[in-house]
Amino acid sequence: MDDQNQYILDILAKYEAGTITEEELQTLDDWYASFESNPDITNSLSSEERAVRKKQLQEKIFDQLGPEINPAAEIPKKHAFLHPRNRLWQVAASLILLCAASFYLFKKQPDKQSLSTAAQSSTIQPATDQAILTLGNGQKILLDESKNGELSSDGNIHINKIKPGNLVYTADNKVSKVHVNTLSTPRGGRYQLTLADGTQVWLNAQSSITYPSAFRGNSREVTISGEVYFEVAHNAAMPFRVKSENQTIEVLGTHFNVNTYQAKSRTKTTLLSGSIALSNALQRIVLKPGQQGIVAGSSLSVKQVDPAEIIAWKEGYFDFTDADIGSVIDELGRWYNVDIHYQGAATKETFTGRIPRSWPFEKVLNLLKTFKSIQVEMQGRRLIVETR
Repeated sequence: MDDQNQYILDILAKYEAGTITEEELQTLDDWYASFESNPDITNSLSSEERAVRKKQLQEKIFDQLGPEINPAAEIPKKHAFLHPRNRLWQVAASLILLCAASFYLFKKQPDKQSLSTAAQSSTIQPATDQAILTLGNGQKILLDESKNGELSSDGNIHINKIKPGNLVYTADNKVSKVHVNTLSTPRGGRYQLTLADGTQVWLNAQSSITYPSAFRGNSREVTISGEVYFEVAHNAAMPFRVKSENQTIEVLGTHFNVNTYQAKSRTKTTLLSGSIALSNALQRIVLKPGQQGIVAGSSLSVKQVDPAEIIAWKEGYFDFTDADIGSVIDELGRWYNVDIHYQGAATKETFTGRIPRSWPFEKVLNLLKTFKSIQVEMQGRRLIVETR
């Protein structure tokens, strides 16, 4: 390795240790801006050395990005970065360059325009526990404004808000009359629900579930939109059914996730445990754990997926693998309650990365600015996305 490359490695080591000088920072900045001519700078490191530096630098980067990430408790399976699948970020997959990238994104002094954008985006925060409960008589209850405790009762059916973000139904076997209720989350909202049979439900942002206040007869049936995760209470004598616009799911007791955000074109159902039957107007299939059923119009297909990636939203992460930029930005818009306005043709660029949903939008916006195929600008709570 030549002297220049060794010098860059030395500077990166100083940056990692926190002993870098202003002059060396400028050198690192200049090198980062022209690194296309230095793609092989880390080739001198052995795989063992890279593995050690990967762990050290990941922890260092997490420290830079914020105290809400705790690598000691859990190091995500992907870096806490969104990154385009192009040559720049293929090089950045080497952890030394990732260190340089973190320096570039978070150490470089912002210009006046970026300061203005930061002022706008700093007021935008992640989703909170917000939902609207609509009772059978049409009454609407804003749950984020309601106190903990009993919200409504009808005979032997009781509805309680036990803590922020958690609604629980209870009912005994003597229920004579039930009502249809709906729980819906807005953009920038989330909520958890326990149905009268003990089934637990998690609603992502801009989602809804319609259900009876108690279950009677020989089946349990609910209808959903958006993205919902279920942990169904087992009852072999009363199968559980989930309906969406273009499919029906039949289950006895299991854990699964349903994503209908693109309801008119595609619905994705992912099984984590147990067994479910998925059907549309023409077909019926039985999913096994780790499989995802995709309904698109009249077609129904199955593929193998990583269930942990699918339910990352429930665990507090955005998790993208080769995701097109439109779906990435749409998901961010729902979570942060930001209106998205696209200008220009759709880009074919894809993204892979895992970031905490607890991040303020300002940090997410900084990452969006690294994408080469788009240009982003904030106007209040409106994100303008223009293809380059």
